[in-house]
Amino acid sequence: MEENEIKEEELKEKTKKKKLEIIGNIFFTIFMIIMIVLIFITAQSKITGKEPTLLNHRLYIVDSGSMSPTIKIDSMIIVKELEANEINKGDIITYYGHNKSSRITHRVIDIENHGEFFITKGDANEINDPMLLEGKQLIGKMVFKIPLIGRIFRFLNTELGMGILITLTILWIIMPMIIGKLRKSNKYVV
Repeated sequence: MEENEIKEEELKEKTKKKKLEIIGNIFFTIFMIIMIVLIFITAQSKITGKEPTLLNHRLYIVDSGSMSPTIKIDSMIIVKELEANEINKGDIITYYGHNKSSRITHRVIDIENHGEFFITKGDANEINDPMLLEGKQLIGKMVFKIPLIGRIFRFLNTELGMGILITLTILWIIMPMIIGKLRKSNKYVV
């Protein structure tokens, strides 16, 4: 009887470990897919010289604290491209600055002439932005944010970051092959 109970416990433990391993693999795969897509988008933008986009959505890394605490510095925001007449009071929008080289993300405080002009304000600022925003400067509405992921992308833009990423990718591809060969030769068991 005791031997059967021990075998049942061992079987339950193996089943539990297998389930945890499967769940871990699923999460790892999802994470890797997300990272690969984000890296692809970033690389595409560097090669083309255009802003990173995917299916009418643009990705930006927040550089200032003007929208704190709603959006913290180094957050990645995903902005859906929209027309000015699709924006509502209270939306967080991203738009071209007056020199066209900067991007600003602020909240819409008021709308004039059905989206021809917007009054905007950063959540951390005490007063509205000094100039009316023209609707033609609008890029779109923020639809999602990922806190602090900008730090990772800033690091990956360095030579050290790219070196580590390439090394980890190679190891991720090669290590299973090496472990498989070692298992077959019975020299190493994992």
